[in-house]
Amino acid sequence: MEDFWTSKDSLNVIIGIVIGFDISYLTAYAYEWRTNKRRRNNLFNKYSFLESNENAFDWQHWNIQDGKIEQRPLDSYMMLKYNGEKSFSFKWKASSGEILGDGFIFWENLTQGKLSFYEYEKRWFDYRDVFHRRINHQGNEYDAIFVNADDQKTRYVMLRLV
Repeated sequence: MEDFWTSKDSLNVIIGIVIGFDISYLTAYAYEWRTNKRRRNNLFNKYSFLESNENAFDWQHWNIQDGKIEQRPLDSYMMLKYNGEKSFSFKWKASSGEILGDGFIFWENLTQGKLSFYEYEKRWFDYRDVFHRRINHQGNEYDAIFVNADDQKTRYVMLRLV
């Protein structure tokens, strides 16, 4: 009488389990990769319009006095670079070309976020509230990032022509 279960049968079962696990793992990994890639692409399509054009310093700072944007901009320009996952890094400079600092903007949604930056040789500003809106100013349409700088008893906005 033959043995009902042999060592070959045990080996085949083990190999089948391993192969089944590998296929399941690879299928789940491929699904996650594709889902995350789609999510990253959706976020990029949603937020990348704020990125500076061709690494240009195309965002200009303007002070806000008594709730109104002043008539003349400050001598300060910013360049935004999209990092993915609703976050941007930036540098800002004076018209002389001197880089004054750098930082990050983390968007919670399309209109609200947080800004952190380091002003070189001075200090670090951590998590100021920022707000994005499209506005009209002096007859032009701008993308506007409003910055709440209550710690300096001021408010300002960064504008870029649409």
